[in-house]
Amino acid sequence: MPGGGRVAYRSLAGAVMLLGALAIGATSVSAQAPGSDEPALISADKMSYDENLSVVTATGNVEVSQGGRVLLADTVSYNQRTEVVTASGSVTLMEPGGDIIFADFVELTDDMREGFIRDIRVLMADRSRLAAASGLRSGGRKTVFRKGVFSPCELCRDDPNRAPLWQLKALEIEHDQEERVIRYRDAWMEIFGVPVMYVPYFEHPDPTVERKSGFLAPSFGSTEILGTTFQQPYYWVIGSNSDVTIAPIITGEQGAVLTGQYRHLFPRARLDLRGSATIADRENNDGTIETDQFRGHIDSTLRFDINDTWRAGADIQRSTDDTYLRIYNFSDDRTLTSRAFVEGFNGRNYLSANSYAFQGLRATDRQAESPIVLPFVGYNFTSEPGAGGGRYKFDGDLLVLTREEGRDSRRISTLTGWELPYTGALGDIYTFTAQVQADAYWTNGVDPESNDVNPSVPTSSDATGRIFPQLAANWRYPWVRSSTGVHQVIQPMAQLVLAPGGANPDEIPNEDSLDFEFDDTNLFSLNRFPGRDRVDPGSRVDYGLKWTANGEESGFVSAFLGQSYRLNEPDVFPEGSGISENLSDIVGRIQVAPIRQLDLTYRTRLDKDDFTARRSEVDLQVGPPALSLNLNYIFVDSQTGEDEFEDREEVNWTLRSQISRYWSLFGGQRIDLEADETRQIRIGANYHDECFQIQVVAERNFFSDREIEPEDAFFVNVVFKYLGGVSSTGLGAAQ
Repeated sequence: MPGGGRVAYRSLAGAVMLLGALAIGATSVSAQAPGSDEPALISADKMSYDENLSVVTATGNVEVSQGGRVLLADTVSYNQRTEVVTASGSVTLMEPGGDIIFADFVELTDDMREGFIRDIRVLMADRSRLAAASGLRSGGRKTVFRKGVFSPCELCRDDPNRAPLWQLKALEIEHDQEERVIRYRDAWMEIFGVPVMYVPYFEHPDPTVERKSGFLAPSFGSTEILGTTFQQPYYWVIGSNSDVTIAPIITGEQGAVLTGQYRHLFPRARLDLRGSATIADRENNDGTIETDQFRGHIDSTLRFDINDTWRAGADIQRSTDDTYLRIYNFSDDRTLTSRAFVEGFNGRNYLSANSYAFQGLRATDRQAESPIVLPFVGYNFTSEPGAGGGRYKFDGDLLVLTREEGRDSRRISTLTGWELPYTGALGDIYTFTAQVQADAYWTNGVDPESNDVNPSVPTSSDATGRIFPQLAANWRYPWVRSSTGVHQVIQPMAQLVLAPGGANPDEIPNEDSLDFEFDDTNLFSLNRFPGRDRVDPGSRVDYGLKWTANGEESGFVSAFLGQSYRLNEPDVFPEGSGISENLSDIVGRIQVAPIRQLDLTYRTRLDKDDFTARRSEVDLQVGPPALSLNLNYIFVDSQTGEDEFEDREEVNWTLRSQISRYWSLFGGQRIDLEADETRQIRIGANYHDECFQIQVVAERNFFSDREIEPEDAFFVNVVFKYLGGVSSTGLGAAQ
């Protein structure tokens, strides 16, 4: 067998030189094998040497070990004249890698390069099994098994003679250790002992192979738009650091789609190119159909480590049209982002230069109005603690944003600050902050009366800016209580922020602060907007109460409530945002994880006047593997003023059950509670053991978007260990 037999042979041959001088009946001897740097140990109940025949024989519990390999047998003999080693009677060879070889009789010659094995059984390190009536080793690189069987499946503990879940049988199995491939001739597959498929020739990589060229599992299916589909991927290993996967899709209605992926690992970089292309029909937004149009996409990544300080990279995501990715099941993204960057880390300094291009895939998106950012340069610095523990910080950026149609914006922004932490004698904790944000803008096409990116009213170029200082004092006073099994902390907190009002002139366009949400995560932020185009003006007081409880070994519960009061009338936050008046809504968070089988997070925003929920989010995971529930719920009141998700209430749940060691079931549903409509239903079953996996899924989608219509889907995914798998997808007619 590979490697192990050769070492065992040398161990025995080296010991033979000493055996001639040993008295009959010796039970143990140590020897240095010729050509080996490691000593070998041979032990047996009895050792003998026949001078006339030049045969050394070890009998009774024979054990030969060297370099992590161990050979066990009832009898082992070596003929010095013919240089033949034979082992018989419960022969076992244990390899360092974990493989175990069993046989009734072994005869090896010519430095283990040639040999014969009878009734061989191999238990591989990954528990796969190979057995044969006989095996013939030749050339030191090939072993041919006659009447062989291979299976990675575990045998039944109650009845080891029962056929495994699946196995491959063949009149001849050849294991080529040099090419690391197993070949079958006149082979057939059996499932539960029943033959289901015959092939005259078949091969697959042996378990030591991580990457090898060849065909991957095919898939087939049907959709209303594409008709019957078939995909056959081919994986090509170009070299140790690169490979290609070519996976053409043949469709009944739209012809062929060429898809592929190229990966290359350089000494200091990695490249991953993915894409597709086809000539097919395309439905426009107005319902008209264009025939034989080029359609395709690209999704690629490049990362390059310049040195220990600097790295660069690029992400490219583009599609020829809005619905292509979803029709061919490449992606469900609604916005594609392409980016090129270079960045450096040095101590407490960080410098980056980025460029961005976006492609919107919603029906309302206009590509000519999508922003192009080139460049966006940012620098961040935080000093070491100085006198009294104070730190200085500096953030600066340069941004140039343009559009094919619509407004343009150029910005230079700096944020300079100083922060001092302090702990009082009673354990109360203070943080004092002073900072100044300075911004300069040069814009084109801005309408001061609205935030329309492409206004229809006359516009002009403008230069504007602002200087916005802030002073803040943050206070926390943690109270700790420990009792048997529970450690609690109650922490009141408050913050005073002093700043001028009216710091957001209408001439400054809002490009990076549109996605505003007031919640528990930004209540104590000095600027609650996500970007620099808008600042949080005016003076205010923020306050809240946090309570946590931890078990000694496990378990965690936390609750938080907070609110903000602005001293001057706010004029920058939208109506319904929860912070558009002097007194804000109440924001809160509850986290409950008392045991491993329960994890609940609830976040909310309550109306300050009547405590009704304006926004609620629930993330729940509960139950053991036997029956578990994953539930996500979101509610957004229409008064929030969010254009895209007004009156939104949705729940998405998935129920899973591990009904046995190998079988599991799952089902889920996505429901639009506001519209009282189901958006998706999904059920399925999964079987997964050490050698076989099958997954069956059926789903109904109710989404509609131009070419994409509601449809039923059914697919089966079958995977045989080492052999790959077969996938099928059946899609019903659109309704």
